[in-house]
Amino acid sequence: MDTTHPPTHLRLALLDRAPAVPAAVTTTAAESAVIAAELAPQRTRVARTLLAR
Repeated sequence: MDTTHPPTHLRLALLDRAPAVPAAVTTTAAESAVIAAELAPQRTRVARTLLAR
């Protein structure tokens, strides 16, 4: 356990009790597609790195 953070199960319990709030930032479907396309090469690189371990 880390001395500066509570255990994960306690953090999750806190989040479960918190009320839902609307998203502060939203995107259109077109904006999401542009973001996904921009991140695709990095996603592939990260996946290959993780699978190689």
